[in-house]
Amino acid sequence: MVLGVFSTIYIITLILQIIVPFIVRETIVFGVTVPEQNIKHPTLAKMKKRYAQIVGSVGFVLFIFMVVSYKILVPSESMQSIVLAGCLFGMLTVSMLLYWMNHQKVSALKKQEQWGLHIKQVRAVDLTARSRDEMLPWSFFAVPLAISLFLMMYTMLHYDQMPANIAVHWGPSGEADAWQDKTYFTAMSLPILMLLMQCMMWGITDSIKRSAIKLAVNRKEESLEDQLKTRKYISWNLLLVSYALTILLTVLQLSNIYPSVIVGYKLLPLFILFLVVVLGSLIVYAMKKHKHKVHYKENIDSHVMDVDEDRYWKGGLIYMNRHDPSVFVEKRFGVGWTMNLANPRGYIVIGLPFILLLLISIFSL
Repeated sequence: MVLGVFSTIYIITLILQIIVPFIVRETIVFGVTVPEQNIKHPTLAKMKKRYAQIVGSVGFVLFIFMVVSYKILVPSESMQSIVLAGCLFGMLTVSMLLYWMNHQKVSALKKQEQWGLHIKQVRAVDLTARSRDEMLPWSFFAVPLAISLFLMMYTMLHYDQMPANIAVHWGPSGEADAWQDKTYFTAMSLPILMLLMQCMMWGITDSIKRSAIKLAVNRKEESLEDQLKTRKYISWNLLLVSYALTILLTVLQLSNIYPSVIVGYKLLPLFILFLVVVLGSLIVYAMKKHKHKVHYKENIDSHVMDVDEDRYWKGGLIYMNRHDPSVFVEKRFGVGWTMNLANPRGYIVIGLPFILLLLISIFSL
């Protein structure tokens, strides 16, 4: 079962890493802004294809090694987990190294051929875009928050009937494998963790809703449709994860209150269902993103281009722009959104809950 779970995660992650260069904006190649006038440069297509081939080949070899090692070479359960995780991170390391190498090559090619140097940079704006936004409102995220608050009160009312040892960690088989002495803190740690993660996901959705809608100056309507659909799908993705997380952690908390009713082997299907929802929603988001992205059939003949923001992206991965009020922006390489590290509001939405989550996790284990 552990091999099956890890294999599913590995294969989905590998597929996403392979297709990343083909689902992001065509004007962003390995984290570098490329003017529409140059996106059909043959070198760029070769680099994308080569990246996909190498990542796919190395990923396949590591996957075979992972399966063989699990079945034959590694007898102990702890070593099996290390090998499985090691192969996954090894594949991710290879893909990121290739990304960095290609990022440097595209940057050098752009500088060498002076792409965009003599083209006027323009920022396109549509004043009607906000009225057409289809992102989910905050009320959709209120139900998980209400469940967390109710579960906290329910736990306090049933504190006396909880066992002397509280489960604080569950293994791949669904069985609890770590416990702590019962205190009010350990008894309440799961509902508090759940509440913090729900607040984080609601905060991310709200911040994305407030973020700027960036349009392609030469393809305004197409790019607006892409932006509106992308924002809609990411809000649904976060909502599904929030509900799945709420169900999972609620059942785990109830298993501490009623340990004789909710036993370990009954929890395994719930863990699998949670994994299916999280990974499945991510795949659907990537597919929808690819479907609605702006496609450029040929180089355009125009004297304007989108504003080049490369200076705000460190390595094409880390975004820092204090002039941008957006807290979250779409990743230049990867699936999803990333935080504007120069916007203080992001540290409230992400940083504060993360620190609290980390502290609670440390002191509850």
